[in-house]
Order: sequence, then structure tokens, then C-alpha cells
Amino acid sequence: MPELTVIVPTYREAENLPELIERVFTATSCADIKAEMLVVDDNSGDGTEHICADMGKKYSVRLITRKEERGLATAVLCGIRESTTGFLIIMDADLSHPPEEIPNFVHHLRQGADFVIGSGCAQGGSRDPTWSLFQRLNSEVARLLARGLTTVNDPLSGYFAFPRRILTDVPQLSPVGYKIGLEILAKANCRKVVEIPMAVFDRQRGESKLTLRERLLYLRHLRRLYRFRFSRSAEIVQFGAVGISGTGVDLTFFLTLTYLFGVHHQISRALSFIIAASWNWFLNRWFTFVGGRDRKPGKQWLAFLVSASVGFTANWGSYKLLTDNIPYMTQHRLIAFFIGIFLGAGFNYTLSRVFVFRPFEERIRGEGPEVAGEKIV
Repeated sequence: MPELTVIVPTYREAENLPELIERVFTATSCADIKAEMLVVDDNSGDGTEHICADMGKKYSVRLITRKEERGLATAVLCGIRESTTGFLIIMDADLSHPPEEIPNFVHHLRQGADFVIGSGCAQGGSRDPTWSLFQRLNSEVARLLARGLTTVNDPLSGYFAFPRRILTDVPQLSPVGYKIGLEILAKANCRKVVEIPMAVFDRQRGESKLTLRERLLYLRHLRRLYRFRFSRSAEIVQFGAVGISGTGVDLTFFLTLTYLFGVHHQISRALSFIIAASWNWFLNRWFTFVGGRDRKPGKQWLAFLVSASVGFTANWGSYKLLTDNIPYMTQHRLIAFFIGIFLGAGFNYTLSRVFVFRPFEERIRGEGPEVAGEKIV
């Protein structure tokens, strides 16, 4: 009975598989580790099935070919679900992850580690010296964006291992894109995390799967994980970011109507607010609130404007009160403008959350379309 399953998601990696399989089982047999390899292939059609069949005569190799679904993260979830061993290790098929480190991973798992990850960023590790400036910058920015979720030096590494037990109390896994390791780190209760420094190189054969689309999916994944980890705080930050963009819209229309078209400044203020409120509703519907798109847009837009009318009263009313009664504010209308925005923002968020969009916690840990995933034990 094997104690370790090596899960390898593949898509058109047939030319790398023979060497990978040989190196994996050489490393595990030398360390007296009973292991199996589970190749999860997204119907590559490049001979992967024949290679796995041939190598399976010598080694414990299983192949799962997925025809209805694609994606690295979901392939890993499929492998986890289909495996039964106590230890799991995930690695790429492109030979960028040295199989010779597998015994080191298993050693730490046997010592009680909750999560072991191979890192080219940890002290003693290194990354491919042939990387371009863009590749290095891309990696550093991606790591920086994930810093609020974990203190691991390189949480984006695709070479990691963990005991099955950490998945017992994990909420649904719903990764977007290819960073399944970050998903597990953020959601599992990993108290003991070990980073293994290693030299990480780019693939030698085949084509990279890291496209612009994958980078955009990573940003979407980060947004989802920050929502999960910090719930209300993340929502408030997003609402605030939308509000800042709305302030730009508000100010642009206010100045244009007032100084370019000669509209009375109080009327301009009211019109610019309505335009900005519609802008905010659209962005909040799509980005801020998890259940934002559950309701029909027309009715929701009207509900948002009605709820925002209270904030508008505080916003525009304070502006009018200040500019009508305080000479300084009459001469410095932008100060009154921003005071009104600040007072109205608190009302807008509270009323939007309670009356327009479904409460955050009711959806973020549930099974809505934004967070649907798999519960794996």
C-alpha cells in the first residue's frame, strides 16, 4: 500500500513524461518510499495514454483523462479526489521541479508538517538565471499581491505536498486558474509550513501554459481568497475602491457642467452625483458584492439609487449647507465637495449592503456561482 501519491496535471506534456516518471520512481525507491503517480490529463491527444500504459508496466502509474473539463487547478482537485494515500505531492510535468527532492518533502511530512513547499525564493534557493526582466517582475508582483494571505516566501510554487488530514476541515476549494497551492494554504489550517529551498528552472521542452488569461485568472483568484480570509474588510476595501473611482466620475462631471457649460454649481452637483451613483452601482454589482448579480439589473439599479438617496441627502445637503453659510466654503467649494462625499459614503455602504445586495457572509462560504467548489476529504 503506497503512502504517497504524486499528482501530475498534464496537457500536451508527453515528451516530458518518460523522464519525469523515471526520475520520480528512482528518487522514491532509493529513499524506500512506497509511491504511486497519478497523471491527470486534459485529453491532450499527444500519446500521453500510451506512455502511461507503457510506464505503468514498470511503475505504479495511473492515468485519468478528463474530456469535459480543463484547467490545472481542477485537475489537481480531481487527482486528490481519486487518490487514497495519506501523503500527497503535486508537481508540474515540465521538469522544472526536481523529483530528487521528493524524499525531502516526505521526510518533513513524516515529521508532522502540515504543508511543504519547494521554493526558489527561500534562503538557499534560486530561480532560473535566464529569466528576463519581465519574468522576474511578473513573479515579484504576483508574490507581493499574495503577501496578505500567507508569509510563505513563494506561495505560488506549483511544487508542494501535504497530508490528507489537513483537508478534513477545509471549506470548499474553488480555485480559479492554476494556483491551487495558494488556495490550500489560505483555507487549510496549516500551522507548520516548511519551505524547501531549491533551484527552479524553466521548462526545457514544450510550451509554457502561462498566458495573459492565466494572469488575469490569478487576479480573480486573489480577490476571491482575500474575500474568504478577510470577508467584511475585503468588501469594505472594494467598496471604497469603487467609491474612489466614482469620485473621479463625480468630480469630472461636476467641473464640466459647472465651468464648461455654465450650469449652476448646486444643480451640477446633483447631476454629477446621479451619474457617479450609477457608475458605482455597476461596479459594485460586478465586483464588490458576491451576490451582486443575483437580482435583475433594472430593479437593482433603482433600489441602489433609492438607497443612495439617503447618502445623497447627506452628501449634497452638507455641500449646500456649507457653501450657503460658510464664506470660506463658498470660496473653496472642493473642500465642501469632499466633505459631502465622506458623509454620504458611510450611508451608501450600509444601505447598499443591507437593502440592495445580499449580505456578504451568507454567500462567501456557500455554494453560489461565485464560490462554487469541491469539498474533499
